[in-house]
Order: sequence, then C-alpha cells, then structure tokens
Amino acid sequence: MDIYQFKTLMNKGKSFPVFVFYGDESFFVHEALSAVKAHVLKGSDPGIALIEFNGDEISGGMLFDELRTVPFFPGINKLVLVDEADDFVEKNRGILEKYLQTPASRAHLVLICNKWDKRTKLSTLVDKVGISIECKRLKENSLPGWVQTHARQYKKEITALATQKLVEDVGGNLAILDKHLEKLSVYVDGKTTIDERDVDALVGVDRDRTVFELTEAVAQRNVTLALKVLIQMLSHGEDSARIISLLAWQIKRLWRAKQLLQQGENEQKVASELQLIPFFAKRFFEQVKRYSEEDLAKNHALLLETDLKSKTSSLSTHLLLELLVYRLCA
Repeated sequence: MDIYQFKTLMNKGKSFPVFVFYGDESFFVHEALSAVKAHVLKGSDPGIALIEFNGDEISGGMLFDELRTVPFFPGINKLVLVDEADDFVEKNRGILEKYLQTPASRAHLVLICNKWDKRTKLSTLVDKVGISIECKRLKENSLPGWVQTHARQYKKEITALATQKLVEDVGGNLAILDKHLEKLSVYVDGKTTIDERDVDALVGVDRDRTVFELTEAVAQRNVTLALKVLIQMLSHGEDSARIISLLAWQIKRLWRAKQLLQQGENEQKVASELQLIPFFAKRFFEQVKRYSEEDLAKNHALLLETDLKSKTSSLSTHLLLELLVYRLCA
C-alpha cells in the first residue's frame, strides 16, 4: 500500500490501534502522519489528545502506561506518537509485542522509524492489528510521474514539458515540489492545465534547495551528484561568489550544530538557535552526523581558500568551484 492508498483509507474512516511509518522520504511520513491526525483527532483538542515523544526520551513502561491510561475527557481518542523510534523499538520489542496482543481501544500508537524489519514477530503483529507504510524516497526517473499525479490533488493537470522544467528547476525535494504545485495551481486560477510558461513565470530555480542538496551530496562524499547540482546552479545563472558564500554559511551552521550537540544540547534547542525550517531539520542533523568537527574545520578553510583564489587567481571561478567540490568530497 502506498501513501495515497493509505490516505484514501483514512478518508473512508478506517482506524487502526497502531501505525508504523518508516523510510527516508520525510514528505511521505509527514503526509501519512497528517492523515492519521486528521482522522484520530477529529473534533478533539490536540493539546489534550495528542501525546508526542522522541524515541530516546521514553521507556517502554512509560509508553505502555500512557497507552493504557483512559482519556480524562469522555469521547476522546488519544494519539500517542513516538518519533525517531528505531532504538526504542529495538529495546522494547517484548513490551510492544505484549501490547499489540490486546491493544487499548481508546488509544492509537504511531511509530516513526528510519528502518523496519518486516521479518520480525513485532512486524507480523503490527500488520495483523494495524498497518505499516513504507515512505521511500523516489528515484529520479519517478519524479515526473509523481508531479503529474500530485498536481491532481490541486485539481490541475500539468504538461510533460512543464513537469520536466519544474523537476529540473526545483530538484527532487517533494516538499518543495508540492509547495510550487500549490502556488502554480493558484497562479493559473481558472486554467485547468499548468504549462511550461507558468513554471517559467512563477518558479525559476529554487536556490535554497540547491545549496542544501549540494552540501548533502558533499556530506555523502558523492562527487558525481555534487557536481551535477553545482552545474545545475551555474547553468541557471547562480553567481559563483554567492555559491561559495552559501556553502560557507551552511558549513558554519553544521559546525555550530556539531559543537552544541557535543556540549550536551538536544536537537530541538539546536534547531531553535539555528532557526532551522522544521521540515528540513531531520536531514540537517543527518548531515551533522556525517562530519567530524575536524572535517568541518577543514571544509571551512577550503571555502576561504577558494573565495580568496576567486578574487586573485587567473583560473575561472567555475573551475575553482569544481575543484572545491572534488576536495570537499575527498
């Protein structure tokens, strides 16, 4: 079952005592969670009915007690959410298996995981009484089909050329593609079809997205992908000096986050200090984990060196940027 079939199921009023959403596409996780909240919390005050935990902040016993505690107000169903639940699940399989044999009638459990082993007894129990949905990042060749299907949620069609242009300009981040489709649906107003002229007029290149994807490719040491994103930015008119500046800005934020986490601060406080957009916070902290503080210091020095050479060297800035990307990925 994919995310859209699941949303249809929720819209029909189907309910489960347990939901598991797993995978690396946070947009699909967000969509699935929104569908569950709309269904379970309908007519209820989220401040009362929604209980949220991070996996490293709760024990199995605490969760069990929360699920078994009858809501104070009559007619309310509780939604108990455990985010980043991989380690929690590993440590509390026995408690979760016991709970799922007789789940509470007035509480719904949501587990959000990066990975989920379908071969386990726990997974079998979840599928018996509840539902698990894989939220997997789309491959590049699947993006155009997703865009054309997703546009229909806004009651619009989008031409093949417009789809291609939108994906080329914006990239593969589904959250940003969704926002652009939403804006385009309003922009075209009475028109039923979005064409390439509409994309040209309203979208252009999403520069914030590209610099984030560039640093993500660098963090993964993926030279091919990093160069591809860099060439895309340059071909769409992005200024070389600004690319260096944006890279330096992102590296500084990663470095600062690394320092704060090593000082004992939690991710929520770090995200607040750095003013991270909530949707991108998870991927940002994944980048932080891929670097040592020494890596970030070296990368910052490389950026300063490239910035200086761009102002004093006879080499083209495009070549300097390509060399920079190779060295950052080394």
